[in-house]
Amino acid sequence: MKKVKKEDLDKLSYTDFVSLICEENRPSGGKFTIREIAKNSFITKDSKVLEIGCTNGFSSLEINKLTNCTVIGIDINENSVDNAKKRIAENGLDSSRISFEVGNAEELQFSDNEFDLIICGNAMSFVSNKSKAIEELKRVLKPNGFISIVPIWYKDIPDKNIIDKVNDELGFQINCTFEQDWNNYNKWNLELYYKKDYSFVKRAKADIERYVDNMIDNKPHLDIYNEEEKKVIKNRWERTMEVFNDNLSLTNFSIILLRKNLVKEEEELFIINQN
Repeated sequence: MKKVKKEDLDKLSYTDFVSLICEENRPSGGKFTIREIAKNSFITKDSKVLEIGCTNGFSSLEINKLTNCTVIGIDINENSVDNAKKRIAENGLDSSRISFEVGNAEELQFSDNEFDLIICGNAMSFVSNKSKAIEELKRVLKPNGFISIVPIWYKDIPDKNIIDKVNDELGFQINCTFEQDWNNYNKWNLELYYKKDYSFVKRAKADIERYVDNMIDNKPHLDIYNEEEKKVIKNRWERTMEVFNDNLSLTNFSIILLRKNLVKEEEELFIINQN
């Protein structure tokens, strides 16, 4: 790993900084969410799965651990892909059944009808041309296969000051979406097969400080930095986590599975109460 100068640590883009510290970048809900996706999409060791926006590979690695299915993760950030590749051997996984490569959701380099499940996490919130990306996902998805998304959405119109802080941390303008923005997939000819909503627990400042200290101190690759440089890294990550903590307290997230049907089905009239 090439060492970043102290004065440049705080100038790195968000994606490059996350790549530098090798942050897990779990989906909302972490392993619980991944388990729900695997369970409700019925994937097995014979399934083939694609992850969009894999970053450092956490979800792809976990899906492979759970089912031993074949998984390909793609991300636009080359450093993140390199990090994900290293973690295959570190986790004792079979490199013939899991791989990572640089790729773009809007221009997928895969054959038609290739995957049983496509995992998107919250990546669709950041795709510039969502309609084009959805059409690409549908193209490479097998008939009756599933697309999973885990969008974060605002319960009410958010405070502008918090949004400005999030934009500053990420380095780009986020698109504020609400629950209704993730409910209509008929326009893409996809069936809303499964949806459950969850809320985030707001963490105390002491929890964030402990998390940051433990995380940075337990990353051996960061030992090339002295204590003063590590303090810069910790301060930046703590600031980011505090901003995200405030922002997530205004949101919920959903675990959604969409199915690629070849035949349009009739609407169900009598539905069950899940409360």
